Amino acid sequence: MKKVLSLVILFVLILNAYPLTVVDDAGRIVNIENVPQRVVSAAPNATRFLISLDLQDKIVGVTDWDSFNAEKIGNLVPLNVEKILSLKPDLVITFGGFQLPDAKKLEKFGLNVLVLNPVSLNDISKDIALLGAVFEKTNEAKKIVEEIQSTITNFGIKTSKIPFENRPTVFFTITTPNDETKELWTAGTGSYINELITIAGGVNITAPYSGNNGWLPINWEFLIYNNPDIIIIATYDEPNKTIKTIKNSEIFGSLKAIKNNKILIVDGNEISQISPDIIKYLDIFYNFFYGGN
Repeated sequence: MKKVLSLVILFVLILNAYPLTVVDDAGRIVNIENVPQRVVSAAPNATRFLISLDLQDKIVGVTDWDSFNAEKIGNLVPLNVEKILSLKPDLVITFGGFQLPDAKKLEKFGLNVLVLNPVSLNDISKDIALLGAVFEKTNEAKKIVEEIQSTITNFGIKTSKIPFENRPTVFFTITTPNDETKELWTAGTGSYINELITIAGGVNITAPYSGNNGWLPINWEFLIYNNPDIIIIATYDEPNKTIKTIKNSEIFGSLKAIKNNKILIVDGNEISQISPDIIKYLDIFYNFFYGGN
């Protein structure tokens, strides 16, 4: 894996000359004449990638779902083509397969579009390297990639020494449960959340299952039957309010993780947006699983 990533970085360094031709995450060939100076970020995830490379000064437009202070272009889907055109961008960055039809639409209006679609932790490094080439930030990109890979490797080595039977079982959900909730959305194999839990030394109880990009719904019966040691909830509400809701739930409150106060509340907006920021959750998860040991 290290050899592959080194080749990716080398490939980026070789290509770092304008005019530039790159292949984006949708397999599209994108020709870029000059270093982009006016960028529309069509998803909060894309904005996080740009900020990680200190490119925030290039961003002239973001969606209404983005907290970054720039001109708002409207919803994630469908994208407001007229508004985007009015900002005169020399590059639009879309995110994920769900925005691919909009990417094709924007191209028909003469806009240059780059599609990012990372689904794994290693994809983060790949896309950082890609953006480093596009914006002539290869040295900065190389440093970030090395930091990401070093963190993943170090945690992997550390937790590989922990016997399977000594690892806590973990359930992650982006649904704030209450007794009216029918389904709980979680992350199985194929998701970066599953990678984070596993590399941090946990056993994801939904690892045997998968869905679109690794995400899937499960029912209460599954959760009660598996009765995990730890529950991680990504909330979009106040953490204390979320904990109160959980503890007042007749079903959820019966689980041993709740009784033992082994509930980790994390920021839903942050952890649900795959970006370089996600890597810090290896440390957060590991310390919660093992008490900082």
